[in-house]
Order: sequence, then C-alpha cells, then structure tokens
Amino acid sequence: MKNRELVYWVDLTGPAALDEIVRLTIMDTNDNVLFNHMFNTKMVDWWYSDLNGIKPEETYNQQPFEDYKKEIQSIFNKASRLITFNSFTFFLDKQGVTIPTNTAVEDLADPFRVLGDANDTIDNLCTYYGYDLPVDIHNRTGIDYAKAVNHCWNKMESYRKAQEKNNSRN
Repeated sequence: MKNRELVYWVDLTGPAALDEIVRLTIMDTNDNVLFNHMFNTKMVDWWYSDLNGIKPEETYNQQPFEDYKKEIQSIFNKASRLITFNSFTFFLDKQGVTIPTNTAVEDLADPFRVLGDANDTIDNLCTYYGYDLPVDIHNRTGIDYAKAVNHCWNKMESYRKAQEKNNSRN
C-alpha cells in the first residue's frame, strides 16, 4: 500500500566527489520514527564534523549503510511522497537505494530558497516556521532534523492551503 508520506533526513561526509551517507532518519508525518541509524563509511574516514554534527569517531563502531539497504529500500518502496530538506536522492542511489519513479520527492529547500546562497539553511527555515532546533549542531540528532522538516512542511502545507482557499474566493 503506497499512501504514506514520509520525512527523511540524510547527513553526508563530504567532499562531494566522495560523499557517503553517515546518518539517515526516516519518519512518518506523525513523527513516528521508522528508521534512524548512523553508518560506518567505506571511503571517507574523516570529515569536518561542524558540517553535520557527527564526529567521524562516532561512526567507527557502526554498521555500514549496505547492511541496512534492504530495510531502507522496503520503507521507501511504501512511500507515496518523500519530504526532506536540501537532500537529493542521488546519494541514496549512489549507495544502492532506489526511489520508485511514482514516489514524489518534495525538497523543502526549493520553495524556501530566498537568496539561493548560504542563508537558505535548515536553521533559517526552522526560525521562519517557529521550530526550535538545538543550537549546537553536535547536539542535533537525525530525529531532531526529521521532526524539524516535518514541522516546517506542515506549516508550509497549511499556508499553501490557506492561499489556495483565498485565491478561490477571488
């Protein structure tokens, strides 16, 4: 049954040419966590932890992404819509997880883009929609990010519906 709207958050290692997923969180739009893991990496053994809040040494004892691939694929196969922020399915594809072609992917960064620069962040999106994300990036979990995306998506949806209702009156 494909009628589930899911929220996901991905953290990557960088640099772009070698990016690997080091954390993936998937939840439904009721904030029920369906998947939440950090992963050991294959190629990248160090990255700037201020980029994603995850220190490389926190991943050394984790299982690799590949060990969870079937479980992750199974969850995504049941989704009708995936909601995220500034994350492209390319990195999931690169690690062997394919998003079905009939699954809509909604990246909240797209409608939120104001300047198209470094100011278009999850932090600024949360500030705009009134969500308190932990200030210290090292204290943020994948669940914190996924809940933030879900909160902002729900706010955006309610504003979108109100705008459509207002436009239909005119």
